[in-house]
Amino acid sequence: MSNKATRTLNFIRRNIYGCSPEAKALAYTSLVRPHLEYASAVWDPYTARDSNKLDKVQRQAARFVRRDYRRTTSASQLISELGWQSLAERWKTSRLPLLYKAINGLVAIPMDELEHTSRCTRHCGPDAFIILQSRVDGYKFSFFPRTVSDWNSLPSIARSTPSENSFKTALHRLSGVTNCHH
Repeated sequence: MSNKATRTLNFIRRNIYGCSPEAKALAYTSLVRPHLEYASAVWDPYTARDSNKLDKVQRQAARFVRRDYRRTTSASQLISELGWQSLAERWKTSRLPLLYKAINGLVAIPMDELEHTSRCTRHCGPDAFIILQSRVDGYKFSFFPRTVSDWNSLPSIARSTPSENSFKTALHRLSGVTNCHH
C-alpha cells in the first residue's frame, strides 16, 4: 500500500509541481490518501514499522504541498498547519463507525464476541463493552479488541447517538477536526 501511495504521490509531484498549495493538497487527499485508507477499518496497522511506512507518505506529501524540504522543519507541524488528521486518527475514525453500524445491525458483522459490561462506572455506561483480552498480538490488535477499547473511551452521549451521521459528527467534534478533507 505504501508503495502504491508513494508511486501516486511521485506522479503528482512530477505533474503539478508548479501548482498552488491548495491544488497539491486536493491532489493528495483525492488521489494518494485513499490508498492509505482503503479498508483501513479491517487492516489498520498496529506495528510501528507498518504505521511509519504509511505515515512517511503523508509527511512527504505535506512537505510537497508546503514546498518545505528543510530538515529543520517538522513534517508533523506541516501536517498540523494543513489541517490534516494523522493517519492513525483517521484509521480510528473509520473503525468506530463500522463498530457503530455492527452494534446497530446496519452491517452483517457477528457481535457474538462482545459482552456489555456488568457494572457501570461514571466513565462507562451501559453501552460499553468488556475489553477483549489476548496474549497474541495478531488478535490483540485486531478489529474488535482495538475498537472496543476506543469505543469505551468515547463519552456515553457519543455512543448512544440515534444515527450513523450523528455518530460521525460527534466523532469529528471529539477529535477537534477543523479541516476534515473527507
